Amino acid sequence: MSDDMFERRQTERRYALNFLDYEVISDTGGVLGRGLARTLNVSEAGLRLEAGPFFEPGQKLRLTLGLNNDLVQVNGRVVNSQPENEDLCTSGVMFLEFNQADRLTYQRHFEALKSLTA
Repeated sequence: MSDDMFERRQTERRYALNFLDYEVISDTGGVLGRGLARTLNVSEAGLRLEAGPFFEPGQKLRLTLGLNNDLVQVNGRVVNSQPENEDLCTSGVMFLEFNQADRLTYQRHFEALKSLTA
């Protein structure tokens, strides 16, 4: 990890550009909106995505990731967001909940990505 005193990431990141579908989830579990985004980097505990809307820190998202020939769904929480320009924002998302099969698929994909960029 970085020696930068402002770096707060707890796990190693790997650069990965994948499209994803997101749903914005209300506190009661309803879907408030949905759209498409792309990952900028991924880790075992979360990812950074780029999307049109600004997501408020604390907002819950349901993400569906396309990983090669697999679709993986995960619930996460936005931990930070920042506008990049007038059209795009980036947001850090911490994973909260996977089902077991999706967690294993994601872990296999992440390990393969690590071995390619090591």
